[in-house]
Amino acid sequence: MALGTQALEAMPAEQLRQTLGYTAATAADGSSEQTDLVGQVDVRDDLAGIKVPTLVVSTTDDRLTSTALHRHLAETIPGAQLAEIATGHLPMLERTEEWLRLITDFLGKHNA
Repeated sequence: MALGTQALEAMPAEQLRQTLGYTAATAADGSSEQTDLVGQVDVRDDLAGIKVPTLVVSTTDDRLTSTALHRHLAETIPGAQLAEIATGHLPMLERTEEWLRLITDFLGKHNA
């Protein structure tokens, strides 16, 4: 679920099997509770109160969160910047350099 279509289709079958096995074996304690919590907590009313520079990274092939949600965050958080990356939920794995450049440039603009 975390990888995008392009990454999954490019992965050799043996590597995919190994990745799935590793993922299943290393699931952190509390993962199922966190998944349950996602469906129960709604912080949309808090977004307009965010007062810090915000970068919303929209992963356009994300199977876990929609680009509509990413856009809503960027539109609702005052002054938020929206950046799109054509990846699944983990852009730091699929497009490491592009993701790092986005983060580094954003932090550099805000002296963080």
